[in-house]
Amino acid sequence: MTENYSTKIMSLKIIQNSINSIPQIVRFILLGMLALFISLFFPTNLNFDYDFEQGKRWKHNDLKAPFDFPIKKTAEEISQERNQIAKQIVPYYRWDKDVVLTQKQAFEKAFQTTWALYEPLNDAKKHLDSLEYVQFGLEVLDQIYAKRLIELQPEHLEQEEVFVFELLDGNVALGEYTVQDVFTNKAAIQFLVDTLYSVEENLTESKFLSDLLEQILVVPNIVFDSVVTRKSLENAFNSVSPYRGMVKAGDPIITRDRLIDSVAYSKLISYKTKYDQEINQHKNSWLIYLGYLALTVALIAIFALFMQFYAPEVFNNLRHFSLILLIVAGYAYLAYVVHDTYILDLYVIPFCIIPIIIINFFNAQLALFTHVIIVLLISMLLSLDYHFILIQILVGMVAVVNKLKTRHLSDFFVSLLYIGIAYAAGFISLEIIHAGTIFPIVSANGTVIEEGVRWDMLGWVLFNVFLTLLSYPLIPLFEKLFGLTSDITLVELADMDNRLLKDLSIKAPGTLQHSLQVANLSEAAAKVIGANSLLVKVAALYHDIGKMSAPQYYIENQNDENPHCKLTHLESAQMIIRHVTEGVRLAKKNRLPTVLIDFILTHHGTTRVEYFYRTCQKENPDLDVDPTNFTYPGPKPKTKEQAIMMMADSLEAASKSLKSPTEEDINHLVDKIIQGKITMGQLENTNLSFRELEEVKKVFKQLLKSMNHVRIVYPDDEAA
Repeated sequence: MTENYSTKIMSLKIIQNSINSIPQIVRFILLGMLALFISLFFPTNLNFDYDFEQGKRWKHNDLKAPFDFPIKKTAEEISQERNQIAKQIVPYYRWDKDVVLTQKQAFEKAFQTTWALYEPLNDAKKHLDSLEYVQFGLEVLDQIYAKRLIELQPEHLEQEEVFVFELLDGNVALGEYTVQDVFTNKAAIQFLVDTLYSVEENLTESKFLSDLLEQILVVPNIVFDSVVTRKSLENAFNSVSPYRGMVKAGDPIITRDRLIDSVAYSKLISYKTKYDQEINQHKNSWLIYLGYLALTVALIAIFALFMQFYAPEVFNNLRHFSLILLIVAGYAYLAYVVHDTYILDLYVIPFCIIPIIIINFFNAQLALFTHVIIVLLISMLLSLDYHFILIQILVGMVAVVNKLKTRHLSDFFVSLLYIGIAYAAGFISLEIIHAGTIFPIVSANGTVIEEGVRWDMLGWVLFNVFLTLLSYPLIPLFEKLFGLTSDITLVELADMDNRLLKDLSIKAPGTLQHSLQVANLSEAAAKVIGANSLLVKVAALYHDIGKMSAPQYYIENQNDENPHCKLTHLESAQMIIRHVTEGVRLAKKNRLPTVLIDFILTHHGTTRVEYFYRTCQKENPDLDVDPTNFTYPGPKPKTKEQAIMMMADSLEAASKSLKSPTEEDINHLVDKIIQGKITMGQLENTNLSFRELEEVKKVFKQLLKSMNHVRIVYPDDEAA
């Protein structure tokens, strides 16, 4: 039986440990999902490491050639050179010597056939000898074809007056000729007409002869040789070099922020081609991916360890933990998108929103560390230079040092002004360091050698500061989604026109006065040790709202009648304790933030209602009084703010029992009450140090003296 019971106990412990480990597993899953999400933006480095566009500025570091490579001409440049060569190439025409014989034979045959139909029938011309016409025609053909008759290509007709061609006789080039050196069809016809005109008296039928010869002269003996011309053109094109110079290893290709003109663009394209052909083929994309993944996992792991050790309240709350990881993932994606958009610059991304949001919800250390981690991750993903990293970390520090809260809009805008100044000063300083000059340096021929400070980039910086205003609406949004409480909400809750506080002032005015005094004490103490003074002040205003359900049972609201006289000591104690649970119910009903509900639960911790407990023991000496019936449900305070409010609540209530207290009485009361809390272990879960506790005690003593009108004791002769 005992063994079965022990086994059950062991099983229950195992189940409980498993349940407790679930949140830890979820955290590891979330961290793994973040690493995988960021891995989607890893560069493989199998492509060229740099992005650039002609007419834009080179936004990477100075680039030097790691190896020799030729500078390739652009396709447009090569095309222009070829067009120029095409204009200079002399086309080839071929002389066909056999054409004259063929055409003379064709003339004789055509003459005999046509003359038989055309021969005059009158007696005078009847015996006209046709040989004279044939002889004349053959002589004209010999003269024209001897000088050569050319047929120009359509594209050459426009250049007829200055046209030059190379004449081929078989495989022999006879040299260059012009159109004036030969006959065109038009010139041949004109020559024929002129010749016939000189012999028109002898050859009365010259019109007949002219028409016949014009038909024969249609066939040229010099024709265009497209094959030889094309080969000549191809040889000339092949002689055009695709390169124009070399870049030696170590020579500068382009410097940072330099305008990418046509020359620089050609160098970059040539370097990229050489890089892709000879370098990337030896790279392993998986090894590159694993390298980036290892760095990402290392940064995320360090970030998680930092939260676990220095921001455990965030690490142990899954909703708050998820918010931090969401911010990291969101900025990684945003930077990736902006980097791939040529019309935008990375300086437009408002990185200062990160520390502003986090410092409003958590603490300055986490805000700065998150900002640095995000900047490092993005600089790794996008291969950014130290300029970007330095400026973003500098401005993030300014935002954290300013403790940029959204409690007061005027302070918020002043802090944004400081951020803008830091951005501008940091950017201009780095520009001067890089360029060595403020204004452009121009050479004697008007070429800009060094552009100086890029003043146009300040526009992106100013727009960045403007976008930082988005932090103001983002804070309430994250507040609702992730169960957080911002200063904006706390300021609204501190308004005395709030419905709960108005109800408290009507139903339990004494409790409201007590709460106001506790708020003043708590706020002053929190300020002196650097705790959240606004939070503890607002929490103090609401910590006793549960007393509204039965205000007459609490001494600050009583007049002459005490209802506890009608109750037993246990019933009275239960009624007093009830204001904690009733306060939680009212807070949830009115949707107060969880952080304020925690103050309601912890402002008495696990202390006892001492008056009724001791009175019950005294009046019932033979009765074993169970102290748990007189004990508040707790839990004990877990933060500095909760501990401060617990002490302020007890001290304010206890000080009311003092009649005409002296300074010594107040000091003794403060020491006694706080030592009692320590002895009972109520402060053991807080991180209050002894030094901070002493500072808090000094503030409490000073304020309680003012509240209870403790005056200095003057000598009799000086008393006022």
